Amino acid sequence: MFAFKKTLLASASIALFGCSTAPDSVPVSNKDHCAELVDKERLPLSHYTQPFESEMKSGTGVYVLEQGAEAMMSRAWLTERAETSIDVQYFIFSVDNVGLIATDYLVRAAERGIKVRVLVDDIMLNAKGDELLMLAAHENFDIKIYNPNANIGKNIVQKMTTVITDFHGINQRMHNKVFLVDDQVAITGGRNIADEYFGFDHEYNFRDRDVFLAGKAVNAIDTSFEQYWNSELSVPVEDLFKSNPYNGNPDFHDCIPMRVTLSIFIPRSEQR
Repeated sequence: MFAFKKTLLASASIALFGCSTAPDSVPVSNKDHCAELVDKERLPLSHYTQPFESEMKSGTGVYVLEQGAEAMMSRAWLTERAETSIDVQYFIFSVDNVGLIATDYLVRAAERGIKVRVLVDDIMLNAKGDELLMLAAHENFDIKIYNPNANIGKNIVQKMTTVITDFHGINQRMHNKVFLVDDQVAITGGRNIADEYFGFDHEYNFRDRDVFLAGKAVNAIDTSFEQYWNSELSVPVEDLFKSNPYNGNPDFHDCIPMRVTLSIFIPRSEQR
């Protein structure tokens, strides 16, 4: 009888844990951490570029972003001062601390009317489908997945079939790394959007650098982005799922949860 009870208890435990859903990648907080913050007025990007308008038509200003912190803050600074558009293209866009903070800044830009386009490669993207659909449901936020043949919107059978039967297709990846604002200023180089590319991982970090560009060379970056964005291999995330639970603008928080901001300084093993 005792053995039967143990077996029954073990079976119930397996059933409970087996049916439980995985936690969301993005922490959700009901507390308004921004209630006491003072929102300072920010001057638009054109305020800084207009004095160099003539120089930017024929030349390019270049600044090397050697340190991870300045590379991350430069992207944040541009996002807050964008006036019309932000185009983002990466091989890796993680849902770690840096990825969540970057997403929050992009959402806030979309909320104030900036057109945000995100193009990310399929193979290394670890965000969930419903999270991507929620972001893409915003009227100013478009997401495309490059060569989505093995990850997003695919079940395990489809993934294994692609790995076994289409090595050439699964090996065709997009390694571009572009952050383009208002078609005037761009950041490009070796950094993807993940903790380890900006020096904030507590286990290992990559030694990479970016360049901050303003002027004529940005036109070539813009052209390249448009070519990839309009490629038949770049598929809107909504087309990868049979149904979309979000049919209108989702209700996003106005600020990033404090626990996410603080967690960038806390080792992953200690995060809760």
